[in-house]
Amino acid sequence: MLAAANFSFVLNDGAIYGYFSTVGLQALDLYDGDAAPPPILDGAPHRASGRILHELLERYFSGAAVSFCEIPVDLESGTPFQQSVWRAIIEIPYGNWTTYGALARRIGKPRAARAVGMALGANPVSIVAPCHRVLAANGGLGGFSAGLHWKKRLLELEKIPFLE
Repeated sequence: MLAAANFSFVLNDGAIYGYFSTVGLQALDLYDGDAAPPPILDGAPHRASGRILHELLERYFSGAAVSFCEIPVDLESGTPFQQSVWRAIIEIPYGNWTTYGALARRIGKPRAARAVGMALGANPVSIVAPCHRVLAANGGLGGFSAGLHWKKRLLELEKIPFLE
C-alpha cells in the first residue's frame, strides 16, 4: 500500500491510488471501499499521464478493451527478474491470459513458475501491468496481492474464463 499518492480513481465500491515518479507510474494500488485512502500529495510529475490514465481507467471499468501502453512506467523498484516478469505481462493483450508456467517460459526461465508468481505478487502497477491475466495451469485464479475479489472482478470485466 502507498504511503502517499498523487493519482486517484474512485469506483463505487473501491478506489485506485497511484504515484507517478519523474520516470512514470511507480505504484498503483487497489483499495476496497471501506479502506482508508492514502494521503494525496499536491503536484504530480507526469500530470498529463495521470489524466490519460484516468481516462483509460474510466473506459476500462465501463467494459471497453483498453491498452495502457501510453502510460510510462517506472519499474525500478524491482529486481531484474521481477522487472522482466512485469515487462512480459504488459505485453498480454486485453481479454487474453497466460499461465505462470507459460510466462516463466516466455522470459527464458522455464522452471521458475513459482518465482514468477512471487514477482507478480510484488507487481507495483497492477492493471497497467495486468498480473490478473495470469492464471494457474488448471485455469484457477492463483493469487492476487489486492485480493482475489479484485482479480475475479478484473477477469470478469475482460470476460476471461477462470476456475474458482
